[in-house]
Amino acid sequence: MFPNYQPQTEHSICKERRRRKEEEEEEEEEEEEEEEMRPGSAYLTYRTFLPIQIIAGVMLGIGIWIAVDKIFISDIIGTDLFNAGAYLMIICGAVLILISIWGCLSTVQMKRMYIMIYFVAVLVSFIMLIGAGIMAAAFQGEIKSTMLTSMRATLQTYYGADGTRADTITRSWDETQTLLRCCAVEDRDYRLYRESWYYKTQIEQGVQRGEIKYVPASCCVYTERYQQYVNLHTCQRATHMAPGSDTDRGNNPALYYTGCYQAAVNFVQGNAEVLVGMGFGFSVILICGMVFSILLYRRITYDFTPVSTRER
Repeated sequence: MFPNYQPQTEHSICKERRRRKEEEEEEEEEEEEEEEMRPGSAYLTYRTFLPIQIIAGVMLGIGIWIAVDKIFISDIIGTDLFNAGAYLMIICGAVLILISIWGCLSTVQMKRMYIMIYFVAVLVSFIMLIGAGIMAAAFQGEIKSTMLTSMRATLQTYYGADGTRADTITRSWDETQTLLRCCAVEDRDYRLYRESWYYKTQIEQGVQRGEIKYVPASCCVYTERYQQYVNLHTCQRATHMAPGSDTDRGNNPALYYTGCYQAAVNFVQGNAEVLVGMGFGFSVILICGMVFSILLYRRITYDFTPVSTRER
């Protein structure tokens, strides 16, 4: 009835059983290998990628805060490095978040190529971080010299003048003096305003001596507690002492005597110290990320495919 049918012999049945048993043992070994891989992957994810994401998020937030709220100072200090630093922080923060996400995916996929791409991306970020630090240190002295010259020039040439550029610089000076509680460029330098369009325009309009505003309101002492100036009239129009007097006799309690140059230097350096601290901590994490990625790369002997997704 079934001419080609041959009943299975006891030998063939035993052979088939051995083959199935060997396959089951092989699958068990692969599953054990997969389980051994997972702790290292989880360690790399939660010990390296999570800190990178946190610091990158902080860097992104600080960069946006500086760009939105503090970048006005660049209009008067004569350098775009402050702007560039803010935008660089935004870009680096966003890029590093993407890199850390890629690293997480790499450990999940267990692909050597993905791990290598992550390593290269982290290495490039580390080199850029070191390069930015070296450039900032190299140009520090030049920046201070440029700041002093530019601050004098912008106040004398643009403050109180007409035009879009002048309006921008005037607002920047007012915001700087209000924020840093200072006046003009150097200490007790309030008479520099007599060389500005702010003062010259009043003279051209024939404003009487007792009514001339020698300094803008942003040079006047402002109390946050009461949300008002100490004495705006005395600050701007006093003639028997600063700022209207030609000598330094007397002391005007309503006027800021501190110059904005040193205040701006302290402001920039204060922000720089925060960035340096973040950069140091971030560089350590980047190094750890590179080391762990190398260890994981060496541990993966082939492009890992989870047992549950392999073809039978």
